[in-house]
Amino acid sequence: MIDLSYDFINTLQSEVLRQFGVDNLQPNQCKLLAQAILNHTGKLVSETTLKRVFGFAVTQHSFSRYTLNTLAQYCRYKDWDDFQAHYYKKAFRPRQQADLSRWGEVKKKANAVSQYTMLTLKNRSGIPFEHTAPRQYCLSHIDRFLESQYAATVFIAPAGWGKSLALVHAAEHYWFGKNAVHPQDICWFINAHAAGSLLLKGFSLSSWLDNQLNLGNGDNFREYFSAHPEEKSGRLVLIIDGFDEIAMGADKLKLLYSKLEDFVYSNDQHPWIKVILSIRSSTWSEVFQQSQQSPAFRRFWFLGAEMDDDTSTNIPMLTEQEAKSVLYNADFEPETVRLFSDSFLQKLRHPYYLQLFSQLNSAGGQTFVDENLSLFEIISHFIQNRLFSSPNNAFKVSIIEKLLQLLDMGRAGLYADKAALLKQNPELFPAYRELLADNILVEENLSQEIMFNVKVRFAHNFLLEYFTAMHYIQAHGQEVNNALLSGVLGDFPQSPFRMYVFKWLLRYAITHEQTAGIQSVFTLPLATPEKAHLLEYLVLHYQQEGNPRFAQVFPAGYFRKNPISTFISDDFVHFKKRKLLQALLSLAESTEDKLKIRSNLYIMALMQLDAEQCEIELSNIRKICAADDTIRDMRVTPYEAYYFIYEYLKFGVTDEASKEKIYHFALCWTFPKQKTISVADEAVFRAISFIFLLLGDHQHLVDFSNRLFKEHRSFLFNRTDPFRLMMLCWKAQAHLALNEIDTAKRINRHVDFVLKHFSTDFFNGRHVETLQKIIAADIYSRENEYNKAIRAGEYAMETALKLDFKIFVLLNFGVLNRIYHHLQMDKQRKEAQQKIEMIRDSTTFTQALPNLMHL
Repeated sequence: MIDLSYDFINTLQSEVLRQFGVDNLQPNQCKLLAQAILNHTGKLVSETTLKRVFGFAVTQHSFSRYTLNTLAQYCRYKDWDDFQAHYYKKAFRPRQQADLSRWGEVKKKANAVSQYTMLTLKNRSGIPFEHTAPRQYCLSHIDRFLESQYAATVFIAPAGWGKSLALVHAAEHYWFGKNAVHPQDICWFINAHAAGSLLLKGFSLSSWLDNQLNLGNGDNFREYFSAHPEEKSGRLVLIIDGFDEIAMGADKLKLLYSKLEDFVYSNDQHPWIKVILSIRSSTWSEVFQQSQQSPAFRRFWFLGAEMDDDTSTNIPMLTEQEAKSVLYNADFEPETVRLFSDSFLQKLRHPYYLQLFSQLNSAGGQTFVDENLSLFEIISHFIQNRLFSSPNNAFKVSIIEKLLQLLDMGRAGLYADKAALLKQNPELFPAYRELLADNILVEENLSQEIMFNVKVRFAHNFLLEYFTAMHYIQAHGQEVNNALLSGVLGDFPQSPFRMYVFKWLLRYAITHEQTAGIQSVFTLPLATPEKAHLLEYLVLHYQQEGNPRFAQVFPAGYFRKNPISTFISDDFVHFKKRKLLQALLSLAESTEDKLKIRSNLYIMALMQLDAEQCEIELSNIRKICAADDTIRDMRVTPYEAYYFIYEYLKFGVTDEASKEKIYHFALCWTFPKQKTISVADEAVFRAISFIFLLLGDHQHLVDFSNRLFKEHRSFLFNRTDPFRLMMLCWKAQAHLALNEIDTAKRINRHVDFVLKHFSTDFFNGRHVETLQKIIAADIYSRENEYNKAIRAGEYAMETALKLDFKIFVLLNFGVLNRIYHHLQMDKQRKEAQQKIEMIRDSTTFTQALPNLMHL
């Protein structure tokens, strides 16, 4: 530990840095500093010692007099005593009498120690401390605690949860910042090593406090200030961080807790003394759990409103805004952060994963951050750091393999009995405790009875997915081959779980350059959304790495046999996918593939009301259609249908010849038996449905969609197909316009059910969900359920603006405007109108606003 009588450690650090010629020292500079000290003094202070002095390594003992003398001599003083004497005189120039009081003396000592502890914790932060953000919950927790009658509180969470940094932010907020809330309090912020060394040597915390008065034996700190309240300026707050990180056995840890508990309970007559502790969930369960049954514990210890006894955690994850603040502090552009999906932001609310993500993207000049790739890199780094780099990795892997066996790779549920997992094998206990501490495994008591029924699960589902994939790789000789892939395909039904297992297998094949394995993945009979996600991951990985081997992965003719168009769904209609679609164009070999990609790019530009980009895509689509006899012979080609929409929104005109062809096609179209819908057919069907909606011909839209669903029976068996869901939404909107509310409500409810009961990972384009919410808002408003209507409409508006779906913004404005007008919500109506004016100014589709807002 650091010597608690050293008041000038911070000053010594500053002087050493000034002499060395830097403002801030980095860990890799300690070796250079050691050489500079040797050159100047002729004495050696090791690199490791300097790292402890400047807080880059944990200090478990006092700095030696040799070290302090040498550093003082480097700063051109005779020795450590001469250094202290110089700054003692400087510090004690005439000042207010309050600073010379006994309270002020103790406060000065506490400040020196606390500043050193805080510097150590800042330097140990995984990302620069200035990039971190205060935790509002932790500040509120301490607020309630300080104003309560409780003597102690504790922050309980797994490793990597940000407990230490939360305490540093809190200490600066309440006691050490420029605008500290309680500047007169004494805050003694010490590391658990310091407290542990004291207590194990026989000291009690009360005796240690007594010694701080320096008035000889017999002076009792607490009794003195209780008897002389006029000398006491505030509270004494003792913060002990990392109580469970002390490298000692369980018996010593329990002894420390016993002494700490004695101190807390003995403060009953001294409510101005407060103790704040941080501890890992696993240690809390092991050491503190039994004490909670004591009435004294509940009377003295404040656990907070978020205490979860099942997981032994009382600190929630970061809020979304706190996570975003950290990203902004790390120089992520707000425009980039705005593009992150909700599911990815939820993962970044975990402090450790946010830290890894920031580290992965800390390189200067980074302009592209792909969340799909980043998530897998975060998890991989997390497991590497917490599992495979551990001295107990063999035992940890053995425990994980046993857990996978008990869970049957997740098929038997997510929980296993702790007793069955460990089987009373003492060799496994230390490794098991580390897995809990590292937040790889979690214990939960699922029993409602007095007896504990402890179950174990992986802390997160993606850990189960990762270890499942690695299990299959291990079982097949570290090679992704057909036998492995067929085994996964047969063992798991279609689900997000299976898709992520395949993603881990694909990542393994990519990083180990197993080209045959990569090709085999895309020949599997997977669902379209699964193929789409896997192909996206593959392209982005090579694109991000700039790997020239990408062109060699798929030989010429591969995508003629395995068309890309079967992989690409409506889920790719998202402006974040534009770069991906452009990359896929280089792989496309067939007309259908090229048309599918160009159609998605056109729809994307249309959704954004980007007329100029629509013109570019229309030019490319026209060339594709003209070069293919089958498409050229269609009654209505995709180019003709797309161009009709473009002209209508750009100039407000309709080409009568094209209109006649479209209506004739809709009336006379027949669907040949046993013929699947081609890419060109799908493009025409989608475009004609939207044309009917634009023209206000809702009956034709209903009739056309009825025939489509009747002829194409496979729609009945592919409920999650985004194209099917989009067609259903258009149909519901047509029924609503015809005042057939019950039918529209039934269809909309079905779409909502599908979206809610299937993972959003399959619908990250979000356009189907947005349109469904717009229709729901319209239905609610017609049924006079205005609260529900406003919630649905404003959710749709927020999503449409975030994803730049300008067409949906206009559709939604028509609904919200009617609701706001009816409820006389003039402020909201004006704000919505301002958004519409911004769209008007940003598009050359001059007829879009009048034609879309009144559908």
